[in-house]
Parts: sequence; C-alpha cells; structure tokens
Amino acid sequence: MMLQKLYSRFLLLLVFFTLGATLVQAAEPSFLRESIRARGMGHAFTAVANDEMVLYYNPAALRSVQYNAYEIFNFNVTTNVKASGPLHGSISSDEIDTEEGGFGAIAGKLIYAEFNQGFLSHVNSRFGWSLFSNQLINLGVHNPVFPYFEGRLYNQIGGLAGIGFSFLDYQLDVGVGAKIVNRTGFSGEVHLTDKAIIEATNENYDKAVEEANNLGGSTTAFATDVGVIYHLDGIHNLSPKIAVSVQNIGDLNFENVGKIPMTINTGIATESELQGFDIIMAADYHDLLDGHKLASEGNTFTERNLKLGLEVGWNRIFNPRE
Repeated sequence: MMLQKLYSRFLLLLVFFTLGATLVQAAEPSFLRESIRARGMGHAFTAVANDEMVLYYNPAALRSVQYNAYEIFNFNVTTNVKASGPLHGSISSDEIDTEEGGFGAIAGKLIYAEFNQGFLSHVNSRFGWSLFSNQLINLGVHNPVFPYFEGRLYNQIGGLAGIGFSFLDYQLDVGVGAKIVNRTGFSGEVHLTDKAIIEATNENYDKAVEEANNLGGSTTAFATDVGVIYHLDGIHNLSPKIAVSVQNIGDLNFENVGKIPMTINTGIATESELQGFDIIMAADYHDLLDGHKLASEGNTFTERNLKLGLEVGWNRIFNPRE
C-alpha cells in the first residue's frame, strides 16, 4: 500500500513537470536551514543541490559538488512583520496596525519571523559538515481581553555531517548524513488566565511563567538522512536526473518544543547549455507520506507540496559535474 502511494505521487510529479504546471504558493516543510538559492527556485532543490547547502536537502548531492566549499558565516531573515519606531510604536504585518497600541489590532493575525545563521561549514564531492543556529517566532494572538498565544517560539543550534558515494559508472549517487540539534523554547498554546493576569498586575509573575514553562523546555534530538540521485543518459544536452531524499529518519522529536517528522522528498531536474547560458529546470514533490499533515483528509496528493523552479546563468553554475 505504501509503495502504491509513493508510486502514484511520483507519477503525478512527472505529469505536472511535463505539462509545466503553474507555480504554487505553499507552506514549506520544516528544513533545518533554508538556502536562498533554493528559495529562488521555489524549493525545487532535491535533484539540483550542488553547493554548500547540500546536506540540508539531499546528502547524495555531495557527489555533484566539484570543489571545496567553505562557509565562515552566513545570515538571512524571513519575516512577515515590519516594525518601525520604538517597540511600543507600530507593527505592520498583513495589514496589522497597532499605532494606537493594544493586543486588539493583532488578534487573529499571524506574526512570523525566522533568523538563520550558518558558520564554519565545509563540503566537497565526498563528504561535508555544517554548523548552524536559527530562531523562530511563529505566533498568533487570540482574544485581546484575556490574550493567549498559539504557535512556536524557539532557538536551536546543531550540526550536520554526511558522506557520498557513486556507483554504476557514476550514474547512481548515494549519500548518508546525520544531524544533532538542541532546541530551546515552547510549542503550543500559552493562556494568560485571570489569575495570572491579576498576579502579574501585582508584580507577581510566577503564575504566568509557570504556565509558559509547562509548554516549553530544552531538548536535544538526533536523526539520520539518506539520499539517492540517478543520472539518466541518452537525452542530448539535458543531463536529466531523478532524486529521492529521506530526511529525519526516526523523527527529530523535541518533546514539548515540537517535532520535525520524517520527510520523503522527490525531485527531477535537467541542465542544458544554450548559447553560453546554463539553464536548470526542476520539479519537486515534498513530504510524500504527508508527515507534516498538509494534505486534506482523504487525499493522497496536495499541490501545496509541489515545487517548480528555473535557474538561468552564464556558463555552468557552481561548477557541476560534466
């Protein structure tokens, strides 16, 4: 039954790629760290990855890296919030306006901010490692009179390492990786009860802090990854390849601070040269087993997880394998 489910979804991926389906905006599955280049390709990166971010997408893609890549420090931010003036001044997000203050203006809205840092990383065509940290604020505020917060707020730090191999005269690439991550924060709902609010107004914050602590903590989790890329021959000037990446085998379970479930991502990609331009086309289907519960009940396929990407550059980009 599981094989049939995987097969049907992979066929749908091929159909959408062949017909050139329209781009879809989607909530992304939880990657430990996101590549700016992958975002630019709509996260259709499972078969494409060949740079310093391969370990976060597909360890088999190490075999497509033909240079030594070092990263001393990298930083990026993703947010839907724009803050100006002092902290009590104004915040605008999806038409949020708190110029006059109070929780009422942001009740029912989602405030999202993600900060990513990478440092002291190295990859080449055989092995690699990467150190990272990131912080996430993903909160909704409900009931402005007695507010409660729902979502996730955490800081995490960790490391990844992987190794890649090639078989069948370099047509089949296989990679394995491992990661260890410590996460501190909370995930769920924080209710400020009547008693907690009354005690807080009397400068006694113990009750509110106790309620928040029941939802949070600090936990270290470990998981492994496996990836496969197969290079197809016989198609002139396209260099097609198909890929499968199984991430977080056994789940990254942070107990009270959330869980990143095991995820199976598939992808296909082509790369061609035309009048000096290097053109990469790619399509992915993420989370084949619906571990992130994005598919509606009774469905085996959701276009939210379909990713299409195009990249055009001058000559071969990132020196991939010829």
